[in-house]
Amino acid sequence: MHDPNKLIFVTSWEKGVLVIKSIAVLGIINYFFYREWWAFILLCPVGVLYCQMEKETLLVKKRGDAKEQFKELMLLVSTGQKAGYSAENAFLSSYQDMKNLYGPESVVCKALMILQAGRKNNIDFSVLWHQIGQQTGITEIQEFASIYEISSKSSGNMAAVMEKTAEIIIKKLETEKEIDVLLSARKLELKIMNAMPFLLILYIGITSPGYFHGLYHCLGGVVIMTLCLAVYIGAYLLSQKMILTEI
Repeated sequence: MHDPNKLIFVTSWEKGVLVIKSIAVLGIINYFFYREWWAFILLCPVGVLYCQMEKETLLVKKRGDAKEQFKELMLLVSTGQKAGYSAENAFLSSYQDMKNLYGPESVVCKALMILQAGRKNNIDFSVLWHQIGQQTGITEIQEFASIYEISSKSSGNMAAVMEKTAEIIIKKLETEKEIDVLLSARKLELKIMNAMPFLLILYIGITSPGYFHGLYHCLGGVVIMTLCLAVYIGAYLLSQKMILTEI
């Protein structure tokens, strides 16, 4: 079950996939570092940590997808206002287009359904946008909600304000996307470097059978391999933190 007050969440299916991936990772670590069944129990905290990190990475990706959907929505609404629609009608009339683009289960379609339901209950759109901003946790939507509230209460040109706001938010999202593209090469390098120690051990194990035999099934080997694993995990966590900080 997921939190009904969240528009962006990890589904039960995705949680199951993450658990399976975590178990697979524990199996790989156990094979390369210990090769003992009892090591699975000691490695459980590592599996939980990996699962939590992968879950956060998945949520970051989902927020990125939602931002892209929001950008397309703002473009469509801006076009609708130029055609003479009010801001509210421009949002509501864009549902079918967003549904065709991203599907009915997308974050943007769920947000538009909230707007539609709120309008039937005579709830102000500014209140609904604040609600959507809280449920998605996306800064751009939260900022838009504040701007929309101010614009709707002022006597200025709502269409012009909305168009300018949409333009600023779209440029910001496009800049973030460009940064993400620039970081994609670094992310690939990071994945290769994370896999390199395992590939080296595998290569040496194949070309020189028995080379690491003295490190397994003995107390001294367990201590050495545990220290190596601690260094690897520390480097992995540091690299992940650096990448997430730059996104």
